[in-house]
Amino acid sequence: MSTKSNDGAPLVSLRGIVKQYELGKTIVPALRGTDLDVARGEFTVVMGPSGSGKSTLLNIIGCLDRPTSGTYKFDGQEVGHRDFDDLASVRNEKIGIIFQSFNLIPVLDVVENVEFPCLMRKNKEPLAELRARVVKLCEEVGLGPFLKHRPDELSG
Repeated sequence: MSTKSNDGAPLVSLRGIVKQYELGKTIVPALRGTDLDVARGEFTVVMGPSGSGKSTLLNIIGCLDRPTSGTYKFDGQEVGHRDFDDLASVRNEKIGIIFQSFNLIPVLDVVENVEFPCLMRKNKEPLAELRARVVKLCEEVGLGPFLKHRPDELSG
């Protein structure tokens, strides 16, 4: 398995990431010059006390938010300062996000919930290929026995 993106760069590369929020006239720093590299296939854990910027960092990595300053490259391309429509395209085509408080569609089973975002893409893969890929991924994360279960039939 390749540990780098196609051009040899890390899959995720953050340099000097600063994120500040405005609270009235007060500037609240969430990230203060964060650097991080994550290689393709690498398993990375983000840990820290409450308020240390973990969620802010993950929102930037997941293209849900943009940094105030610094450089964020995903798969060799600068994405940190793209507009929100461009970020939506990156999320739709390249990044999968599982939220802590997930919003699954109650009438769909596990496989259908996982494949649903892929069905919203502009460039859809054939359904049989998508289904096979989704089943394989679900099995890899331990959901194999629950593929036909609906969200209310699953525990956290």
